[in-house]
Amino acid sequence: MKKKLTTAYVLAGLIAVTMLAAAYLNRIYISPSQQENNITAELKWISYDAGHVAIEYDINGVIQTQYGNYTDCPIGISEVSSKTGKNIAGETYTSCRFISEGRYSVTQFFYNDFQGKTPKKVKVRIGDITFFSLQSGKEIHIPLLKTFTFDLPDQPSSKVTSFPSQVVEANGIEMFVSKANFTPRLGKVDVCLTLPDNGDWGIDAYIIMGDQTIPIDYWEIPDFRNPETLQNNKRCFTTVASNVPDFREIKPGEISFIVNKIYRNMPDCTDAIGFEKIKDELEAYGIKIEPDPAGYYCFSGPIVDLGDSSANAHLFSYIQEALKEEVEGPLTVTIK
Repeated sequence: MKKKLTTAYVLAGLIAVTMLAAAYLNRIYISPSQQENNITAELKWISYDAGHVAIEYDINGVIQTQYGNYTDCPIGISEVSSKTGKNIAGETYTSCRFISEGRYSVTQFFYNDFQGKTPKKVKVRIGDITFFSLQSGKEIHIPLLKTFTFDLPDQPSSKVTSFPSQVVEANGIEMFVSKANFTPRLGKVDVCLTLPDNGDWGIDAYIIMGDQTIPIDYWEIPDFRNPETLQNNKRCFTTVASNVPDFREIKPGEISFIVNKIYRNMPDCTDAIGFEKIKDELEAYGIKIEPDPAGYYCFSGPIVDLGDSSANAHLFSYIQEALKEEVEGPLTVTIK
């Protein structure tokens, strides 16, 4: 079905073009000759199985420009190539961990059908990235600086973990692990939970490997930009733990993923029952709030408007404790 361009569509297009032009006007493009850098990559581990490629490497070298140094992860787009040279990377996950200035530890997983499309090489690009320079007040675009290519083994590995698990339940919360990937330095577990409601819930989780307990470094909701994701109480999280022991030295059945509890992140607003718990403390700082048409009391804006960092920190800490809501586990899945 075709649609005619209305005035609104034309205006929207003009606004988009104007914004794009403004972005490019505020960006400085520099050439490789304007760089002073000596970047190296050191391969630590690489493997693949039928479902994914896993690679770990260290990047060393500061990217220096006349507009200041680039201090974030320097990895651009990475590729996995077949024997014909075609890019077959599929869905990609990258963990880039800061070690010290100019030093990063990188783990990447590429998900595809690597049984039907045998992977041969991984190509890693350094550069083709943008950062904001305080010195110039503009965005600085760094071109592609270097490309590193790593050869994959001739045969797939039988020790790379990737599997769907059984469903476990505790206190009304259901959980299953959709994927679990381990390298000698990093563990990544994709876990899905049925939450009490579609609110803003977080997870407190850890991994047991042999006799070691490793807390997760962080979790994220991969598809949080999809409006349906946060409107659904069935939600999936990606959890990452670094500095794990080498999984190849752990016996089968001695790796477990545990969600200790789930907790509701502190809201910006609360209902009348929650407001009664925090009203006196807010009023002690001169903050008086009226409910909105839906009956909710929104407090985060008025607290920030105080302009007192000490008072802000105290009030947010107080409210977080007063409105705390948790569901205890544990929920445990053994990874085989």
